[in-house]
Amino acid sequence: MRVKGVVFDLFGTLVHDEFSSIQYQGFLSELASDLSLRDEEFIPLWQGSYPGRTLGKFGTLEENFRWVGVQLGRSLDPSAVGRAATKIIELTRRALTPRDQALEVLRQLQLQGVKIGLLSDCGPAVPLIWDQTPFAGTMDATAFSCREGLKKPDPKFYRLILDRLGISGAECFYLGDGHSGELEGARGMGMETALIKSLIAQGEPERWVLGDWKGNALTSLPGLASLLGIENSSPSFACKVCGMHFGDRETAEKCEAWCREHHSCNPEITRFSFERMGLQSPTN
Repeated sequence: MRVKGVVFDLFGTLVHDEFSSIQYQGFLSELASDLSLRDEEFIPLWQGSYPGRTLGKFGTLEENFRWVGVQLGRSLDPSAVGRAATKIIELTRRALTPRDQALEVLRQLQLQGVKIGLLSDCGPAVPLIWDQTPFAGTMDATAFSCREGLKKPDPKFYRLILDRLGISGAECFYLGDGHSGELEGARGMGMETALIKSLIAQGEPERWVLGDWKGNALTSLPGLASLLGIENSSPSFACKVCGMHFGDRETAEKCEAWCREHHSCNPEITRFSFERMGLQSPTN
């Protein structure tokens, strides 16, 4: 299949879904302590407010914490609320560590002229720090549920990202780990879909969210190009020292400069070479 765009889910697809891990419960217990609340008071209310948090009911994390206090008839210490919000933001920052080869796959799609979109059900911390993450600049369009007031599988949410990409559902592919009926929602918009095996967190087993899924399925991100039928037709530019090939002259020149100065390759540069991305270098 040849598509004009690919829309990605975020948690469990491009990053590990640490917010579903066993360790997350311990983190919530820590927040409860910071707020001088018992676990049984704080955790059910915090988790119960997730739907509202992802739909933008709370403009900030601080507002969400204050709401918890109101439900308990308690006035929470403002400094404690601020510290708790900071901890959520820092956890989110760690959670937005790219899955193995995620950035390389996104770069590969960019080289082929494929538009890239992100559709995420998330709380306010994600868009707050998005431009500070390794994913900054990798997307042609993003749509965060807490900013849009829409969630999967609402057709209006999919229509929003398609419109921002300037393509139709029939021209787009959707990849996700299957939560929230996202694949069925994408199919309803005419999009081709695939389920990806989800890694909850480092040290925990991968698993399929949808055990009875009958459609396209991937165990890792690098298989996406093959599934899409993408062949490397981009011009290539070679580093004159190590011989690695890149899709743009600037990166090839950066590689060459590094190689000449350090007499070795920089993995953070060569990760974007055709060779490292598993692509055959085209002839200029």
